[in-house]
Amino acid sequence: MIPSILLISARMLAFMCLLMSCSGYLILHEGEKCGENKEGACESGLICVPSEPPMDFYAEGICTRVPNCNCSEFQCPPRRRSCYSRMVTDPCGCCSHCPKRKGQVCGGPSWKYGNCDSDLVCALTVGIESVTSPQTGVCKAVPNHLKNVLVRPPCPVQYGCNVHVGTCDCYSDQSCEASFSYNTYDACDKVLTADRMYFYEEKQPDEPEPPKPEYVCNEYGCEVQSCKCVCGYRKCVYFSTPMYEADCCNLLKESGCPNATCPEIPAPPCPADSFISEPHIEPGQCCPVIPAVCTCNFQTCDPKPTYCPNRGLPKLIVKGNGHPGTCCDRYECVNE
Repeated sequence: MIPSILLISARMLAFMCLLMSCSGYLILHEGEKCGENKEGACESGLICVPSEPPMDFYAEGICTRVPNCNCSEFQCPPRRRSCYSRMVTDPCGCCSHCPKRKGQVCGGPSWKYGNCDSDLVCALTVGIESVTSPQTGVCKAVPNHLKNVLVRPPCPVQYGCNVHVGTCDCYSDQSCEASFSYNTYDACDKVLTADRMYFYEEKQPDEPEPPKPEYVCNEYGCEVQSCKCVCGYRKCVYFSTPMYEADCCNLLKESGCPNATCPEIPAPPCPADSFISEPHIEPGQCCPVIPAVCTCNFQTCDPKPTYCPNRGLPKLIVKGNGHPGTCCDRYECVNE
């Protein structure tokens, strides 16, 4: 009787493992299927490209080498203490980082300059096109009538798990938002099991408690060393906000360090249909490597009129080309 019960239990456990992906973290290679209920992620340099439009959150695809993507050619940007929005992943699948805001530099080789927030599009600095690697662009808001022209790039399919109603909910999602708390079912289940053991395990009165592993907190920050801003990860200092590049560079300027003085580049005057982008400064540096420039503000672009008074017809006066001053199509109502 007992062996039969053990056999049934073993079969049930194997069946549950198939349902919940009890296997360890898998590295998938080029050409292998990914996404949907397949645990694991494509190896570095590959992303899961959907074979057809996903239904709801679930998407099945193939590990594919994306053109012009090479994650090994740069280091991911450092993670700050917090983001003003949810973390995002770049279309190459290289890095998770804080999303870029309107007017900030984006794109670049393998998207090294980062991806935009969910309501923005990384558009060319000059022109009416979205950025593709290795092009560099600026994050912009796009009106509805231009969203078919300025489209967001496809995002990689990511697999992961979140805790839902006390269980590990694992699935795949084609999204550029890093929305998973755990990469694998095993990692999620380990945390839940530890929590359950903490509440339900009966401790022996004379049994000493095992030593808890020391948690080491590391955060990104900068400090002044010999007229330089030395930035990197170091031990957290509680009740203190880490100093980032801007504050560190201000200290260098106040102390008279010569390398903190950047050449002044006057901002160019921009037409009414444009705005000034933010200069891009590399982590740990004080001077921008990409200066501020005039770039089109597509929110000033009006759609083609659908109605003209006095039975007039809309006539195209200026064809927009994405250059400051001629960013948008301009129409006038004329009477034939």
